[in-house]
Amino acid sequence: MQYKHLFFDMDNTLFDFDADEDQALERLFNAQDIDLTSDIKTTYQTFNQGLWRQYEQGELTREILLNTRFATFFKKQFNKVVDGQQLSSQYLDNLALGHDLMPQSEELLAGLQAQHAKLYITTNGVARTQYQRLQDSGLAHYFDAIFVSEELGYQKPDPAYFQTVFQKLETVPMTQSLIVGDSLTSDVQGAKTWVWQQLGTTQQGKSIMIGLYSQHMRSNN
Repeated sequence: MQYKHLFFDMDNTLFDFDADEDQALERLFNAQDIDLTSDIKTTYQTFNQGLWRQYEQGELTREILLNTRFATFFKKQFNKVVDGQQLSSQYLDNLALGHDLMPQSEELLAGLQAQHAKLYITTNGVARTQYQRLQDSGLAHYFDAIFVSEELGYQKPDPAYFQTVFQKLETVPMTQSLIVGDSLTSDVQGAKTWVWQQLGTTQQGKSIMIGLYSQHMRSNN
């Protein structure tokens, strides 16, 4: 196979984050005696995704994002004062319990491993949550290394994130490396900036559309 080193995002690439998030939020809102309706969930997800985009662009620290998002949302949505740090911890505990996989994720990894590919994780997720989900899902043993943004000190799509990954791996050739992820910003654009090969996946329901972005495209865009 052309690519010997494949770098996988986790959420909505290997793991069905939407399903895991639904379960985690349901537990959290139930504990606050609030019915998590579809409208409330959609409003929260829009709000939360905006915060993560700010984090990806370096406009917001991870600590502020995690420790204030629920306090801000509950105050704005319900005029309810909550301990944002405490709710964040509860939510992450709930999220760590979720390890629903995207269809055929394990079959894909097993097949690649059988072809002697080296597999890695690249994620902006919270370290303790992501490690537990990898272990509980049974996928952890497929990966030669796991790169979590909070441990590297940089987050995707910052080119420094990808540079640090390559520095740690030292002997991995860029021309044999492929990024696989669902986000056009953190995965595809981030890798494109760092001149990697990228495989972007976009969800349509549970189906996945795949687009290939080669190195030569960088000079043409």
